Amino acid sequence: MFVKYRRFLSLALLSMLCLSGCLYIGDDDSSDGHGYYQYVNLVPQSPDIEFVVDDESQGDLSFAEATAYDYVSNSTYDIEFNQILPNTENDNFIDDDSLKVKKKTLHSYILYGDTDSPSSYEIDIDVSDVFDDDFDDNYAMVRFANLANYNDSVDVYILDADGSLTNQTADYTLAPEDDSGDVELDAGDYKIVFTESGTDTILAMKNDITIEEGEALSYVFVSYENAGIDDTFYSIVELNDDGARQLSNEAQDSYLRVSNNVANTTSISVAKDTLGNTVAEDLYFGDISDFLTIDIDDPDDANSVDIYLRDTDSNAVLESTSIDFYADQIVLLLSSGDATSTVTSYADAEDLRVIDTHAKLLFSHNIDNESSTSIAVKVIEQGSNPDSYDASDEIGYLSSLDIETEAGDYDIYVYDADTNDLLLETTLYDVLAGDVINVVLSDYDYGGAPYQMFTYIN
Repeated sequence: MFVKYRRFLSLALLSMLCLSGCLYIGDDDSSDGHGYYQYVNLVPQSPDIEFVVDDESQGDLSFAEATAYDYVSNSTYDIEFNQILPNTENDNFIDDDSLKVKKKTLHSYILYGDTDSPSSYEIDIDVSDVFDDDFDDNYAMVRFANLANYNDSVDVYILDADGSLTNQTADYTLAPEDDSGDVELDAGDYKIVFTESGTDTILAMKNDITIEEGEALSYVFVSYENAGIDDTFYSIVELNDDGARQLSNEAQDSYLRVSNNVANTTSISVAKDTLGNTVAEDLYFGDISDFLTIDIDDPDDANSVDIYLRDTDSNAVLESTSIDFYADQIVLLLSSGDATSTVTSYADAEDLRVIDTHAKLLFSHNIDNESSTSIAVKVIEQGSNPDSYDASDEIGYLSSLDIETEAGDYDIYVYDADTNDLLLETTLYDVLAGDVINVVLSDYDYGGAPYQMFTYIN
């Protein structure tokens, strides 16, 4: 592995894109050169942000999303930021800024920090060599940055794939809001690790990252909060020519919760790995368990976890299932059916990231009596006419759908997606900005109708 640190002051002209998707620079020496820009949303608890550049929208970006590299004239561009709120078509511009694009330079303009007043950070990578059409030196230009809500320095280790931290020296130490400068990194497969500075405590790690010749990439250390879990989550976001991808954090535990919507049960218990290892007790009908931590032994392979659901009164095993866990997952095991006949379960990933400006309602279709039916949901302001609103996307049995909405009181209507028959009507009060609420649609306690809605504020 070869790593070299460089900072550049002199820049020249960019020119064309190669047919293979690589970005190249020609030899034109004219004074009106070109460069590249991309726009990145790393504001962890923000809604989608629309980036408007010189009055043209670059698109709506969720957290850890970015635009593709765009080949533009070296000039100064005016930028505005519009936070997208779910219940209004009105613009919500929160700030403005400008970006000066230099020749032969890739500019990644990043928003990060607080939702109501984000900060900006610019990564500018010299691409005069790697984007040249004659480049064949088998390395990429890479940048590492620390933009997490973490009030201390972090150490960055650049290891060969499957490498160990033992007896290694950090390649870079990054203060908050700091980056490594340009790094020449040989093409190959790597493991990238961020640790607490001066310790071997791993905050974020990703193995088997493939870096190819002629690329320009950034790896940004970020953090975010999930509802119901006290610990901060850390992640690495890769910025590339297609946009961005949030890498799974292989140092992060995974979490499991279990819902009890099994009719004709007073309560159930949950066992993990073996029947004798009870991890949750007295889970009453309509309840969701606390988070169960799932340790990941080998981040490169699925960790198969056996789960047993047992009737508290009879001690009978109602359902057993095996769930394949990878690092950095949050999973809800939906249980449904009837203790006197058949019980069914299904594991579904959850997105519990808090959004400061509004709420997230996580709907789950757990109505066993409608197991052959997809449902649709309307979430409307209390007292409104449901006929004036379109229904949500369809939700299949033991599946989930996230709906975002602003603070308020809401009437909820649940329909058979095929016949449009009304299955359930209820009201959800006091929804607050920042709430993440599980909304589980279920049979009656003893099976069938009337159907019920259970809510769980994380």
